[in-house]
Amino acid sequence: MSAEFCKTCGSKCCRYFCFEIDEPDDYEEFEDVRWYICHQGATVHIDEGSWFISLMNPCKMLDEDGVCTIYDDRPLICRKYDLSECDQTMGDYGYDEEFNTPEVLMAYARKELGEDEFDYQRAKHRAKLGGATEKAAFAAVKRARRKSRKPKAITQR
Repeated sequence: MSAEFCKTCGSKCCRYFCFEIDEPDDYEEFEDVRWYICHQGATVHIDEGSWFISLMNPCKMLDEDGVCTIYDDRPLICRKYDLSECDQTMGDYGYDEEFNTPEVLMAYARKELGEDEFDYQRAKHRAKLGGATEKAAFAAVKRARRKSRKPKAITQR
């Protein structure tokens, strides 16, 4: 890799970092991921079935032109970075899913958990933590439970 090549894209790869996170399995875990996304510069995506968080946080060693000021003594992770996989040459990553806002994530959570389970878990957690009046939260829980107990219509073949 060359510092000159990095000038062509403004050193995109040095302006964020990304690492794998656990896939959320329930409402509470989706709420944790929602908290991440509520922070400036944080996004979450799914790539080939694995979950990742990206944090827009530029390297302190870049100068105003986007050139590394410690290029000859850069960290090992920077030295290992493969130019054939760099942001400049790869283009769009084509993630399976990308979550840039809490609303997009929670719509996905609602789909993955199912409407009734999502509503039930949200009401339960909010009642437990005082985010809604207890009466309203338990009414929502009751509605969700009633919905989930209704027998499904049987279709004849």
